[in-house]
Amino acid sequence: MPFIKSEKIKTVAIGLIVPILLVIFIEVICKLEMVPSQIVIPPHKVVITFLELMNTGELSEHFRISLSRVLAGFVLGASLGFITGTVIALSKRSERIVAPLLSALSQVPLFGWIPILILWFGIGETFKVVFIAFGAFFPMLINTFEGIHGVPKSYIEVARAFEFSSVKLLGKVLLPAALPSLFTGIKLALGMSWMLVVGAELVAAGEGVGYLIVWGRQLFQMDIVFVGIAVVGCIGYLMFLTLNTFESSLMRWHRPTATK
Repeated sequence: MPFIKSEKIKTVAIGLIVPILLVIFIEVICKLEMVPSQIVIPPHKVVITFLELMNTGELSEHFRISLSRVLAGFVLGASLGFITGTVIALSKRSERIVAPLLSALSQVPLFGWIPILILWFGIGETFKVVFIAFGAFFPMLINTFEGIHGVPKSYIEVARAFEFSSVKLLGKVLLPAALPSLFTGIKLALGMSWMLVVGAELVAAGEGVGYLIVWGRQLFQMDIVFVGIAVVGCIGYLMFLTLNTFESSLMRWHRPTATK
C-alpha cells in the first residue's frame, strides 16, 4: 500500500539524519584541522579510497573471501545449534544431561577460545570457520530451545488428540509456532558470524576485510582502515534488513500481542 511504503521511506529517512550529521561534523573538523589528519580521515577521502579499491577489484575480493567464511561458519554453527536446541527442548533427559555443560560453555568469551582453536586447527581456513561456527551455535541453540519449549501446551494437546506422530508434531505444530524465536536466533547467529569473521581475520589471515583493516593500520593508511570498518558496518546492516524483510513476508500471520 502507498501509505505503508511512505511510512517505510520516512522511517529510513529519519534513520539517516544522525549518520549524515556525523559525516558532516567529521568533514568540518578535518577541514578546520581540529584533529590530526593521520588519526581522523575526512569522509570524502574515505569515499575516494573506497572507489579506488573497488575499481582495482581488491575490496571485492576481500569481501568475497570474508563472506564465504561467514556462510560456511554460520551454516555449520546454526545447523548444529538448531539440532541441539530441538533435541534438548523435546527431551527432558537431554536437557538435564546436556544443558548445564552448554550453559557453562556459553559463558566463556568467544575470543577466549582462540588459543585452543589455533592449537587444534592451526591458523588456516578451518580455524576461522570453526571460530565463526562457535559464535553462531549458541544464539541459535538458545532461541531454538526457548521457541520450542515455549509453545503453548494446548497446541500439543490438540495435536495429540489428532494422533500426530512425533515428526508431524514437530513439523506441523512446534516449528511453525516457534518461528519468531527461530528467526531471532538466525539474526543473532548471522550477526555474530559477521562480527567474528573480522575478529578471526584480525588474528590470522592474509586476505579478507579484517585483514584489509590490519593491513591499513600497519601501513598507517587510516583511510583504508575506515573503508574496512564502513564495509563491515554497512554489510552487517544490510544482512539485518534482508532477514527482517524475509521474516515479515514469511510470517504475515504473526502479530505481536498487545501488552496491557
